Amino acid sequence: MTQWEWIVPFKCRNYSGATEQNFLCRSGNIYVMDNHRAALWCWLQQLDLSKPHSLIHIDRHTDTLQSQMDEWLANLPSWAAGIDEHLGKKYDCGGFICPVIRWDNYLSVYLHEFGSNLTTLRFLTRDEGDPPNHKGTMFSPMWDLPENMSYWLSENEAPWIVNVDLDYFFCDADDRSVLMVSDEYLETTFSELKDALDRGVVGVVTLCLTPDSFTPGWDATEELAARVLAILGVEFRLPTP
Repeated sequence: MTQWEWIVPFKCRNYSGATEQNFLCRSGNIYVMDNHRAALWCWLQQLDLSKPHSLIHIDRHTDTLQSQMDEWLANLPSWAAGIDEHLGKKYDCGGFICPVIRWDNYLSVYLHEFGSNLTTLRFLTRDEGDPPNHKGTMFSPMWDLPENMSYWLSENEAPWIVNVDLDYFFCDADDRSVLMVSDEYLETTFSELKDALDRGVVGVVTLCLTPDSFTPGWDATEELAARVLAILGVEFRLPTP
C-alpha cells in the first residue's frame, strides 16, 4: 500500500476554482493536487530551482497569466515558506484581497523568477491562456506525446519537472466533458514517464485533477488519476472526509 503524506489534508470534494486548495499529497517525488496553484511549492521542495533543470508542461491551459505581474512579483511569498504561507500570501487587487499564487499564474511567476535556469521548456497545451513568458519554449502537439515522452526526458537535460493537468486529456462534446484519449495512449505515455522516474532523470512530478472545470468532475478525475498513478507504480485513492 502506497503511503501518502497529506500536506494539505483532504477537505472534501468542494469547488476548486482559481484559488481553493482541497488537498495536496505526496508519495516520494510525486505530488497530487486538485488545484495546480500548489505546483510551484512542490517543485521548490524537490529541486534547487536556481540550478539548471528542465520542465515539461502538459495541460489544457498555459497557466502563464501575466496581467498583473508587477503586483504579483511585489508580493511573492518566501520561496522557503511552508505550504500554508505559500498559498495564503495575498495582495490588494483593486480593493479586493486576493491570493498572489493562482492556478493560472504560478507558471508565469516561476518563469519570471527561475526561467533563466531552464535547460529545456516544452509545452503541450491547447493554447488556452497567455503565451509562456519564455523565449526558449518548445511546443508539441498532443499526438506526439506517447511516442516521445521518454525521448524528451533526456538525461542530458535532467533533472526534469513533469507538470500534468488531467484536463488536458478531456474535451467538450455534446455539452459534456469526455475523455479524448485511448487506454493505449495513457499506458504508453505514463509507462515512458515511469521509465524516466526509474532512470532518475525526473526530479518531481506534479499531477493536478482540476475536478470542477474542463473535466467531468471529481469521480472521473479521481478515476483517471488512479489509473495514471498505477502506471507510475503508486496506489491512489482520496480518503472519506
